Amino acid sequence: MTRTRAALAALVLTVLPGALTSGCGIPSSGVMSGGEPATGLTQALRIYYVRDSALQAVSRPGFTITNPEGSLKLLASGPTRDEQERGLTNLVELRSYSVTGSGTRITLHAPGTYFGTGPDHLADGQLICTLARAQAFLHKAEKVRPDDVQVTLANDESSLGPYRCDQFLTR
Repeated sequence: MTRTRAALAALVLTVLPGALTSGCGIPSSGVMSGGEPATGLTQALRIYYVRDSALQAVSRPGFTITNPEGSLKLLASGPTRDEQERGLTNLVELRSYSVTGSGTRITLHAPGTYFGTGPDHLADGQLICTLARAQAFLHKAEKVRPDDVQVTLANDESSLGPYRCDQFLTR
């Protein structure tokens, strides 16, 4: 190595670490708390539509409900134009219905409605997952989680369930 290269290498090895460790003009602020870490699912209301042969959650920020039936009204309004363009559709058709229950157990009463035979029936999954999210949304203070909510579907003749949303998401 020539003397010029050796001097240049020594200069780089001396100056570079100092440049890398020097500040950029912003004074140090010390350790700051960022608060509690984010946990769980998004706090926005979510409803479920179908794309291809799977359920997909869509967020409805800015919407609020006062009971689980409100989430079914949002579901019945159908996917937005943008959601439709992305292939989302609604398979649920309810005439009359009511929802009863509390905490992590609720029942959808829908006279005259046909319910399928479990996790392969996507319309049932839309109802179960939408209601589970609604129940969690309504009971945030009690820390009800959508994964813990069990939904029973009842018509005039029978009842199915209880089911949890994850039974319809793992396909």
